[in-house]
Amino acid sequence: MFRMLLRWILLIPLKLILRPRVEGVRDIPASGPFILAANHLSFFDSIFIALLTPRRLYFVGKQGWLEIPGLKGRLQKLFFRSVGMISVDRTSGAGTMAGLELSLKLLAEGHGVGIHIEGTRSPDGRLYKGTTGTAWLAMRSGAPVIPCGLTGTERVHPKGAKRLYVASFDARFGSAMTFAEHLGRESDRRARRAVTTSITAEISALSGQEYVDTYAETVMSGR
Repeated sequence: MFRMLLRWILLIPLKLILRPRVEGVRDIPASGPFILAANHLSFFDSIFIALLTPRRLYFVGKQGWLEIPGLKGRLQKLFFRSVGMISVDRTSGAGTMAGLELSLKLLAEGHGVGIHIEGTRSPDGRLYKGTTGTAWLAMRSGAPVIPCGLTGTERVHPKGAKRLYVASFDARFGSAMTFAEHLGRESDRRARRAVTTSITAEISALSGQEYVDTYAETVMSGR
């Protein structure tokens, strides 16, 4: 009940003030599990997508978002918990796997799981090489993948900004992608990469971004 109330409190000003242009939302399955794979331009991307998606969506997010000290951190933690964030500790393989296993459990229960395929925000607006967690979930669960391309959310909340700006953005959802031929092959590294490449290509087509065959984390760390 609290989540439904919070959704409407946020959705109304989102549509009235930011006026997002949304396409393809009918491609999201009316029932059953699905994985929503999106690009990542703004801190608020997962919130925008969760509000615009007609079904409840559990979004994978960094554990660090829940560990900020002070009142701001407590409020942020309460908010992300209330919207069903799946926290992932990406500093270790065990932490990442724990997040994937929880996502798998939610899919088995018929829910939707959202993932930013790049793993972090784009440092310059281009679309970076996808991490293979989305593919692992799709190949293990058999759930369809709905690609989503965001455009303009970085104008609403530029990196490092202290507030949101009034700017419209686009959210385009693509047709469901299924990988029946790869079902059960999630341990095959090459198969995971092939599926990830296919999903990333669809997101690029929806967002119109230039693709960079390098991980965003690598660029941001200067390696």
